Amino acid sequence: MGRYTGPKTKLCRRVGFMIFDNVNVEKAFLKRENVRFQGKKSEYGRRLTEKQKIMHYYGLREKQMRKMFDKARRTKGDTGRNFLILLERRLDNVITQAGLAPSRPAARQIISHGNVLVNGAKVDIASYIVKTGDTVTFRDKPGIQKLVEEYVNAKSGYDAPDWIAVDTKSRTAKIVREPLREDVRLPVNEQLVVEFYSR
Repeated sequence: MGRYTGPKTKLCRRVGFMIFDNVNVEKAFLKRENVRFQGKKSEYGRRLTEKQKIMHYYGLREKQMRKMFDKARRTKGDTGRNFLILLERRLDNVITQAGLAPSRPAARQIISHGNVLVNGAKVDIASYIVKTGDTVTFRDKPGIQKLVEEYVNAKSGYDAPDWIAVDTKSRTAKIVREPLREDVRLPVNEQLVVEFYSR
């Protein structure tokens, strides 16, 4: 399954949550919030909705979701928690959560063009999993530095999660600890996702 390219507001109403970081989508979503109607869902439908929330929020394909879930299942501990923590630690998500990009698609574009450094080394894979102590910066190119500066200014007043230490002047983000379950800003029941993939 490819990435969703249809009406974003319609998708947000379907799952009952503002998935995309887009002012126009948010306005349209809130405008019709009171007329949103979702019929009673089956158990499968509820599990599917929770899975779709995660997939669209992080901008993943089904194959990527399954791969990440399998990795979480092989990790010691609660599978659902491990799954969300792995997704939070993706490089594209870290850049977005740090306020250094307006959205995950924008972060992925910067990464794929080879403009992101982790501990001084170029990383062009958006799914790269950061570790505690890693420092994320951008290539010292005027065009890239100016672009990121514009992103930062556009998100003035934004509060990054406290597991990421952000320096907006130098446009860097350092991972000070592993994210916790309560750091995940997406309201989702991960246990239903575990049940979906375990059926």
